[in-house]
Amino acid sequence: MIREAEVNDAKKLENLYKELLPNNPMIRVSEDRINEVKENPNSFLFVYELEGDIVGTAHLHLCMDALVESRSFGVVERVIVRREEQGKGYGSELMRFIEGICREKNCIKIFLTSGASRIEAHGFYDKLGYDGESSKAFKKYL
Repeated sequence: MIREAEVNDAKKLENLYKELLPNNPMIRVSEDRINEVKENPNSFLFVYELEGDIVGTAHLHLCMDALVESRSFGVVERVIVRREEQGKGYGSELMRFIEGICREKNCIKIFLTSGASRIEAHGFYDKLGYDGESSKAFKKYL
């Protein structure tokens, strides 16, 4: 089942993020922040729950755009399915769910970020129809 994250999911989400970013010592998921995300009408922290356990997550941001009338665009970040659950279709379901939300919200497109070294993940996104060659993302940590 895919649903929005709740405060009691904080520790499980933190563990997933540590799997996604094992060399990042700053990972902390707070219950307060989960509540803030949930209260923001343009931000969705989704979890994939399986038999009471969280096996995956993805964060969707809806961004207003001035280019095409009143249409927004989606930005998807931190997509992770627990390693032992990969290949079972949970990630694909999660991404289709997010695409459905973006269609409901009349988004013009979806941007997806993925670490440059995550080659297997890139293949997964390619299979879902995401074009990793048309744009290049730049970021600067502050």
